[in-house]
Amino acid sequence: MNNYFSLLAKDLKKLWGGLEFPQKFTIVLLTVVTFAAIAYFIAKSTEPNWGVLYSDLSETDAVAVIENLKKAGYQYKLSDDKKTILVPVDLKEDLRLMIAENDVIHDSNPGFELLDKVQLGATDFQNKLTRQRIFQGELTRTIERIKGIKKARVQLADPERSIFSEKEEFPSASVMLILEPGFRMKPDQVKAIKNLVAYGIPRLTPDRVFLTSQDGTPLSEEINQGGDINDYRLKFENTISKKVSKVIEKLVGQDNFSVEVSAVMNFDTAKATIERYIPANASQNSPEGVVVSTQSESEAYDNGNPTQAQEGVTPAPAGAKNTNYQKVKSIKNFNISKEIKQIIYAPGTLEKMTIAVALNKILTSKEKDELKNLIVSASGANLERGDIITITGMQFANKEEQTTEKVLTEIQKTSNMELWVKNIAPMLVVLILGLTALFVFSSLIRKPLQGQEVYSEEAYYDDGEEEPDLLQAASIPAIEAKLEPELERLKSDLNNIILSDPSEAARLLLSYVKD
Repeated sequence: MNNYFSLLAKDLKKLWGGLEFPQKFTIVLLTVVTFAAIAYFIAKSTEPNWGVLYSDLSETDAVAVIENLKKAGYQYKLSDDKKTILVPVDLKEDLRLMIAENDVIHDSNPGFELLDKVQLGATDFQNKLTRQRIFQGELTRTIERIKGIKKARVQLADPERSIFSEKEEFPSASVMLILEPGFRMKPDQVKAIKNLVAYGIPRLTPDRVFLTSQDGTPLSEEINQGGDINDYRLKFENTISKKVSKVIEKLVGQDNFSVEVSAVMNFDTAKATIERYIPANASQNSPEGVVVSTQSESEAYDNGNPTQAQEGVTPAPAGAKNTNYQKVKSIKNFNISKEIKQIIYAPGTLEKMTIAVALNKILTSKEKDELKNLIVSASGANLERGDIITITGMQFANKEEQTTEKVLTEIQKTSNMELWVKNIAPMLVVLILGLTALFVFSSLIRKPLQGQEVYSEEAYYDDGEEEPDLLQAASIPAIEAKLEPELERLKSDLNNIILSDPSEAARLLLSYVKD
């Protein structure tokens, strides 16, 4: 056996020595690729299923957990954002217990546990900061329990108290909230957080608490009135949609229609002052109203001598022509009536409404008109105001079939991917490597080694001497004719010997076979 391996090693060494550099490089590269592919598939097949141990960790906590896992010798993976740690699924719960027992993750917002670390001989300033940190930590923990708030940070400012009340400054607080994606704080929630912070700190009032979101947007009851505006508009749209849906459901049945309402509303608060003057009466001959003052004058002339005169009347000049006439003048002053109105227009005025209705059937023009009249009556729409009602009839898609088809498509894609990765890809790699190896080794076998003697079809005759044609086509029949009688004679002799002495014939045959 040792001789066999030594001869095989010599042959391989001789074969390797006879190869050229490109052939050697190809064999080495092929070997490296083969082993790399084998190692890759072995690693993929033995890789465990990963599960989330902790997510959304701070950088300090993530480093502490990773160091603890390294010391314990457990496998782990860190996500790209450096905040999520993955471990094998079967070890996830045990590792969580181990992390909790070792107190690896520390609370970034300590509260009353700071009292356990109070040192003797601490200064008043240190005690004040510890007290402030306790308030901040406990308020942060409480706020983070509210739904929709991912994280919170509370900062307090508590100035020194003065012995003079007129110079005393009150504490204030600022709160930054990191909200969940898509979550929006309502005014009531903002007010609740302000009161929560104010009632937890002595001498702090809600109006001295400032709230902001992670993007720097202030949160307060006044600023968040936009939320109430949107809520009011959504409630109005939902109310109209329910009214229209209730009417249509009686006609086409449930799940055979879709109603969408969009309203444009004006939430501007307007104030108008109307001042109007009301005359006493339109008729000048018989005026009516409240009399303020009255003045009457009368004047009569008899042959140029005034008989009656009142204050304000001028006598006729001397030498005037004698004239007889009588003059009466009356003046009445009425009080002017004045009306002032102040009208405040409430916000939320409907300016325009659009209603879109889709039905699961084909409608005629007459049916559309009748349905449009029903919608106008049910929703209170005003076409003269510019309201729009759109009705469309077409066949709805089957949700169940679409969902089932989508799920089956996803499953088919996943199965195809797993089939390629786990079954077909390794076979293709092995096939390519095998074909490459076969090509290389076949080329090596066909090519002679360096120094090896090979058959050469060189002429074994001297220069100028022609190679004889030993077997010409014309001589073959003559040779066959001469051999046939000889063969017949040998056959007859052999038959006679076998028939005359079979045992001797068998002995001769055995000796021939042995030789």
